[in-house]
Amino acid sequence: MSCVELGSPQEQLEIYDGAVYGEVKQVKVDLKQEGFTGTKEKIRYILVEAESSWNTEVDSQLIIATNYTWGFDFKEGNKYLIYFSEADGELSSSPCSLTIEMNNINQATEIFGEGYPPKQQVNVEHKMWFMFEQDIDLYIVGVVVFAAIFVFFMRVRKKKRKV
Repeated sequence: MSCVELGSPQEQLEIYDGAVYGEVKQVKVDLKQEGFTGTKEKIRYILVEAESSWNTEVDSQLIIATNYTWGFDFKEGNKYLIYFSEADGELSSSPCSLTIEMNNINQATEIFGEGYPPKQQVNVEHKMWFMFEQDIDLYIVGVVVFAAIFVFFMRVRKKKRKV
């Protein structure tokens, strides 16, 4: 994959919907698939505890999707400046956007000036619970089939006892 040089951090802020500085609390990979037989794609989701944002206000916690193959390799517990775009209510970070690991917010305020504080305190960690890297569709079908066979045999057994 090749990315066109997008310029300085300030120029990139004009391209994307916003930027956020915060600590990565959790990194999860989810397997997305359209329908039951559609193409499977791995997406990396990061839960960010936001300290400040630029261009747009964000909540205290947000989930940002990144490309699994080409996206930035985020580490839990580290702090980053992340550029993001919003589409259909989902935030995403492009593999071509600048992502900078920073130890403190002063580095970001030197670049952009004072940002927005989080607009409200939220906890969205529960949305990360049901993200699985494994394809669980077949497991679900297997459990349903097993349950149906079990119920069928229990009914047949119950009818035989009555006769």
